[in-house]
Amino acid sequence: MNVTGLNCVEAAIAEEGYLMKLIANETAAHFFPYTTEHRDIRIPGLNYDDDSAGNALAAMVKPGVIEFRHHRAFSDQRVREIATRIVADPVGEFASCFAIHYQGRILIPSSS
Repeated sequence: MNVTGLNCVEAAIAEEGYLMKLIANETAAHFFPYTTEHRDIRIPGLNYDDDSAGNALAAMVKPGVIEFRHHRAFSDQRVREIATRIVADPVGEFASCFAIHYQGRILIPSSS
């Protein structure tokens, strides 16, 4: 998995109460500022569009939790696998103990 957005992650986690966004699928993930809309990020092989269009999940990232939005093409197990791969990457390792939520449900509890 190609995880990008290190500059955004480093800047955000340096602030208390940070908020950032993420789009992800099995091949890639990208962290970016919360002021940018998910649908405005275009990376080859990774795009999110409203109403479950596109090939990527949208998520909000805040201290202690990554909250993925519903996407019809992504099962709970698929989201678990993607999240596990993101936090195993050096760019996403800051969130390795975070809870992972999908559609308002906890898929992976916080390990802190």
